[in-house]
Amino acid sequence: MKLFTWKVLIAAGVLGTLFLAWQVADALLLVFAGVLLAILFQRIAGLVRRYTGLAQGWSLGVVLLLLAVLLIGGGVLMGQSVVSQFDQLSQQISGAVQQLPGSLRDQIMKQGQDASSWLNRLQTVASSVMFFLGDLVVVMFTAIYLAASPGVYRRGVILLVPPRGHERAREVMDVMGDSLWKWLIGQLSAMAIVGVLTTAGLLLLGIPSAPALGLLAALLEFVPLIGPFLAAVPAILIAFAQSPQEALWVALLYLAIQQVEGNVVMPLMQKKVVDLPPVITIAAIAAGGVLFGLMGMFLATPFAVVMLVLVNMLYIEDKLGEGRHFPSEDKA
Repeated sequence: MKLFTWKVLIAAGVLGTLFLAWQVADALLLVFAGVLLAILFQRIAGLVRRYTGLAQGWSLGVVLLLLAVLLIGGGVLMGQSVVSQFDQLSQQISGAVQQLPGSLRDQIMKQGQDASSWLNRLQTVASSVMFFLGDLVVVMFTAIYLAASPGVYRRGVILLVPPRGHERAREVMDVMGDSLWKWLIGQLSAMAIVGVLTTAGLLLLGIPSAPALGLLAALLEFVPLIGPFLAAVPAILIAFAQSPQEALWVALLYLAIQQVEGNVVMPLMQKKVVDLPPVITIAAIAAGGVLFGLMGMFLATPFAVVMLVLVNMLYIEDKLGEGRHFPSEDKA
């Protein structure tokens, strides 16, 4: 009877914890985003320390100072240009929709009633982006505190584990940190390459607002599989307003860039990055989007990386007794 009561209490505690986590899911997502950014800050600070001999705290300060200079300087030098580019992009998309063939335009009108309604939806998206930027400020401060004193928070997490599991918990956290760092490196590299290639290609094709479209392609590359498709839509619409042939060339450009990214860039990095199976990536993004919206989609893939590490180390390795296995190791 006591054993049954104990099991009921454990089950109730687990359900209560899950319910509480669901209620504060948005805050937990921001914390997870802060962890990602903290890993980035700390690893870059480690590189600064290696080459300069500065202490870790001073190295982190240098990284944050350089980031602030980059963001403020970039905002001053490019802010007005970027705003102007995206304003032109919005107008060009509206004009492109109006110039589509009648049947296709009517189909779009059914979805958005008219071009102005469609633009209102874009404004709603822009408003969501502003809230996202507000969350980004919270994420930034979270990341700074985590990167400044990582040991404090690591010890706090480890204390939640029974003493006999402390060493294993440290190992799991180390592997998770390394895996997320490798994923970040791969993702940021892909974003930079896609952004540069897209901007250069659209400039060569004479497509208006090429820098804004390139920036959009780079940002949406953070959402694997779905992001590149979404990034191509406005560029193809703008090109179609000039001619169907231009739209075809733009579509081929985006397809070629994705082929280069998927078949040249990523294979070169697969020995150093975590290569998630496509099905897991799609499922994670779909679930993240349905449950948590835009933020969930952005963080779905790194969360899947964490889950992959936990399953491999705590279930496959510890419970089943098999060697540790990560998808990227098949191609190493």
